Amino acid sequence: MLVDNNEIVKILFLAASPHGTKSLQLDNENRSIKEYIQRSTYRDNFRVESEWAVRDSDLLYFMNSHHPQIVHFSGHGTQSGEFVLEGQDRSIKPVSDAAFHSLMKFFKNEVKLVILNACNSATQAEVIAQEIDFVIGMDAPINDKAAISFISAFYQALGFGNSIQNSFEQGLIELQIKNIPAEHIPQLFVRTGLNANQAYWRDLVAQPAPLSDEKSQETGSLKSKKADEPVSIVISYAPEDEKFRKNLEKHFITMKRNGDITIWHTNSTTAGDNIIEKVHYLDTADIVLLLVSKDFLFSDSIYENELRPAINRRSKGLTHVIPIIVSETADWEKDRLFGGLYPLPREKRPVSAWKDEDSAIVSIVNDVRTVINGIKAQRSS
Repeated sequence: MLVDNNEIVKILFLAASPHGTKSLQLDNENRSIKEYIQRSTYRDNFRVESEWAVRDSDLLYFMNSHHPQIVHFSGHGTQSGEFVLEGQDRSIKPVSDAAFHSLMKFFKNEVKLVILNACNSATQAEVIAQEIDFVIGMDAPINDKAAISFISAFYQALGFGNSIQNSFEQGLIELQIKNIPAEHIPQLFVRTGLNANQAYWRDLVAQPAPLSDEKSQETGSLKSKKADEPVSIVISYAPEDEKFRKNLEKHFITMKRNGDITIWHTNSTTAGDNIIEKVHYLDTADIVLLLVSKDFLFSDSIYENELRPAINRRSKGLTHVIPIIVSETADWEKDRLFGGLYPLPREKRPVSAWKDEDSAIVSIVNDVRTVINGIKAQRSS
């Protein structure tokens, strides 16, 4: 059965089980959810997209990549209620209430339902419900059997056309039917002003409200900004290239003082609470400068959370992306995302190959100034 994409509820299933934590039946949960949805009347209107061993550095990429209406976190929760993701080395990385709240606040126009299928997650769920329409969390530790039984029955009921409230209650009844004494653990939180008895799966795919004038200017075309507004520049780089980044930024100081530009760099934020600040600057930048080096290319986090979103915005005509070759880097020009872009300094000569770094940077700044002038002229037209 063919279904219009505008009538599909996209479920992003995010699973994490870091080293040093109890093994969970995440694959069984994922499989059970899909099986129960397939039994329902509106099975073709649901799509489960799964990501495994989710790291803290993956969250923004997955949210931007999948555009889900339902975000389903499956894994561990700390005693204080924080959801646990994985670090680069599969270490334990709790996501603070503040960081998670910021993340959900940023994507609230798309995400309508969040499920925290993890121990002690009710506190975090209640916080998120300030932004998201419907949130399910667990008020105590919950074992795999209970968690899987509850949530599978919930999705099945939703797929049969029941309201979110009725689907939640059917999940609790499933626990009673299976004689699992855990029906007091799942909690449903509803954003103020909404009624879960009157919300169904179709309400999860409702189109978001139009952007305000202010927001549309932030995320719109390069031409939508005012002619006298500074051109915004974001520098994306690896921490190992911090010294070069500082020197590069010094050469932009005159344009910055004259109000022609603003400059922000991606390491201006710290991990966790300020994660949304990075999204904001990348989503509003007129120019993104990529400081290309072996360390830059080696970082999966930079590639997925900074480079890929920048290239995506470039493809829509929303930003200019300029690679700056800091040092000799094997095969960068063959990279499928940005290898075809024209780099600086000219003639693809890395900065490290110049006798004088400042001379290389002056050449770079002059070429970037040309792009800046072009943006200002475009705004005035």
